[in-house]
Amino acid sequence: MCSTSPDAGREDVPTPASPILGWRIWNLAAGQLESWTVTYRWVPGENVARCLVSNSHACASSPGGRCQCGFWALWAPTQCVHLASGPTEPPWQVMGLISAWGNVVVHGREGFRAERAAVLCLFTDRPWSPTAILGAPSRRGLPRSPTEPPSQDVIREADHRNAMRGVAARHGVPLVSLRGAVALGLLSELGVPMEQVEAAARLGAIASAGPS
Repeated sequence: MCSTSPDAGREDVPTPASPILGWRIWNLAAGQLESWTVTYRWVPGENVARCLVSNSHACASSPGGRCQCGFWALWAPTQCVHLASGPTEPPWQVMGLISAWGNVVVHGREGFRAERAAVLCLFTDRPWSPTAILGAPSRRGLPRSPTEPPSQDVIREADHRNAMRGVAARHGVPLVSLRGAVALGLLSELGVPMEQVEAAARLGAIASAGPS
């Protein structure tokens, strides 16, 4: 999920006494959370990383010191938005928070790779997308006529939201807006540092503002 070379700013970290938290984005595929760059679909509860190199160079254990294997996560939600931002929105994406433990490789201020991970919560917002707000007006500020069929954009957003509800239920985790997670104290309860909570609040405000 990250373009940094395997050894850039890397620090080996022993097995932590408690899990660490990270932010990441998945593709939402067939009602499941799929990693961006490899064919791996996350399962509810504990996920155990393994090196996917299909030859003798595969790491004996993951995350390898000179490899990209392991479960990637970033330190802040703003970093996720930076990765997802582009001229067009990649379809069917969802941002969430994970808990990671076991062997960990830290990539400086960017993020980390971990041996074991589990989904903690998922967010309804896609703050990198101006079309992310479900129920946005179909004609730039003009209300839709009761007899006018819903636009394809609204239909897609409804399908996306329903798929997100399903995957959150499958993993047994909350599905909440960024603003809701901040207001309810969910992020603080999960142990998210205050600077990340503040960043999530800013992103939630952007998402709630809707299309410009």
